[in-house]
Order: sequence, then structure tokens, then C-alpha cells
Amino acid sequence: MKKNNLFSAILLFVICCSFTEIQTKPPTGRGLYLSLDDFKNHHLSYETSDKIILNEFFASSSIKVIENGATKTLSKKQVFGYRDISNEDYRFYKNELYNIILAEPFFVYKHEASTTADANKGNVRKTFYYFSLKGTDELIPLTVDNLKKSFPDNLKFHDLLDGIRNQSELVSYDTYRKELKLAYLYQKSFY
Repeated sequence: MKKNNLFSAILLFVICCSFTEIQTKPPTGRGLYLSLDDFKNHHLSYETSDKIILNEFFASSSIKVIENGATKTLSKKQVFGYRDISNEDYRFYKNELYNIILAEPFFVYKHEASTTADANKGNVRKTFYYFSLKGTDELIPLTVDNLKKSFPDNLKFHDLLDGIRNQSELVSYDTYRKELKLAYLYQKSFY
């Protein structure tokens, strides 16, 4: 009788854990996040559509979704973001895609754009990093000074940021901790 109760308890535990894992697992495949809540809850729309056309050239303000031969046009202002076939998440901001590389405790984005930073090379593609406190806030260039301004009362975070030499160190991935260094420093500031 005790073995049956123990077996039943273990089985119930495994079923509950499995259900929880299914509910919180990020989606696979491409689709649109219509809102920030959809993104946080891993709810994609238009996953089964035939095609999603993002109109990235010239920062077009619309997205076209083709389903069963019918075309639906959506405004990028009304859509939070996009998940591509490689399971990378993006946010629409000023009609452009910004790759979300961190969503907790705040958002960090990567964006590639053409720049004429070096006059001898002409236009070159360069990676820029931004952050926002919430997923719908304005994007702020990711610098130590801007982080300090955004968290004025977290003096321990300020002290930890003082040890950062450059932006690439902020967004470096720690394979041991399996997180961005920036996220680790922020969490460390609370203990």
C-alpha cells in the first residue's frame, strides 16, 4: 500500500512538472508577437501562415501576412515583435527589427545598421546595442553611463559597472553562468 502511495505521488509530481514545462516553454518556429504580454507568455500569432513579409527595406511601416491565399496588412506600431525560424526574438521599434538578447531583468537589444563611421571604407554594417527598462520603452544606447542614469538608486550596481572596460564586455556571454555579464552584474547588486 505504501509503495502504491509513493508511486502515485511520484507520478503526480512528474505529470505536474511536465505540464508546467509545456506551458512555459518558448515557441519554436516563426510568428508575430502582437503585444508585450504575448512575448512574455510565449504566444505567437500567425505561426501557421504561409508567409510573413516584414518589409525591412527602407523601414516600411507595415507587415504582410499571407494565409490561405489571402493577404493581411498589419502596422508595425500595433505589433510588438517577431520570432524567426531560428527562434530569435525581435522587437519592432521605429519600424525596424531589434534582436532581443535579454528580456529579464530588463531588455537588451542588438541591432545591425549601415554606418559611415570610417570615411575610408564607405558604408559598413555595424552592431549597436540598446536597452529599455520595459519592453515598450524607448531604446537607449547601451553604455555604462546610461545604465547608471537608468538605475540611479542602485549604487552597488554603479560600483560593479565601474569595472567594465567596454560595451562588448557588458554583452559578453558567460558560458559558466549561462547568462550575459550585464544580467549577472545586475543580479549581484542585490546581494
